[in-house]
Amino acid sequence: MTDPDAVFSETDNPQLILGGQVAELVLNAPTRKNALPLAAWERIPTLVQQIETHSSARVCIVRGAGGQNFCAGADISEFEAVRSNPVSAKRYDDINVAAFKALRLLSIPVIAAIHGPCLGGGLGIALACDIRLATRSAFFGIPAAKLGLAYPPEALGDLLAAVPPADAKQLLFTGERFSAERALQMGLVNEVLDEDKLESRIENLCSSICANAPLSLKAAKHAVNQLSHSSDTNLGTALRDAQTCIDSEDYREGYRAFLEKRHPVFKGR
Repeated sequence: MTDPDAVFSETDNPQLILGGQVAELVLNAPTRKNALPLAAWERIPTLVQQIETHSSARVCIVRGAGGQNFCAGADISEFEAVRSNPVSAKRYDDINVAAFKALRLLSIPVIAAIHGPCLGGGLGIALACDIRLATRSAFFGIPAAKLGLAYPPEALGDLLAAVPPADAKQLLFTGERFSAERALQMGLVNEVLDEDKLESRIENLCSSICANAPLSLKAAKHAVNQLSHSSDTNLGTALRDAQTCIDSEDYREGYRAFLEKRHPVFKGR
């Protein structure tokens, strides 16, 4: 499905592989379960633009390197350096949101191939894709509340386009991990497959998509995105609430507890 000679990447993480009608964006941090550092988040929009302007691709696959992990979210080990104060934390969120937006606005269909963890920002990446296929090993969650953070309000539209508000609230309120079967039930994924069936299903799906009229696909994607994401929503209050989380003692306690492998003690300030 790919052409190994057509790789566009300035770093090892992530990689873009272009081969004929199918592009692949590979989240390439396998030693960290593909938890992405800030530099990787910054790189995603540039690679997506490469697909838009320098390829004949009619469909894009997003996958994690190694075939066992999709994306465990942001690399929390670097939070002290790159996300430790309100200014840097807001910039970090903006970079995350830009990565999600780039995938959402790519004019061709985007398929997420999900193995193992699909957590936090990793779930944000998957939700920005048009179709999500998961193996039975996959699991999903948004642990922002466990870190004292707010999930970026600008990214909530993708979540609410996929699942009912009650399920979105359960994900956000609990930070619990959900199985692939539960994710299918709530609408987080389109299909759940055995490990050895995922690639053949993706190939079949890509063949079906590539056989159809590109302009029709582009029009359909744009229309569905417009209708499922209200542009009239005032995010002012939500953004202020998110900023309050970034400013809080609880946020610092949250990521430090994670790094120290202990339970956080939140004080609501």
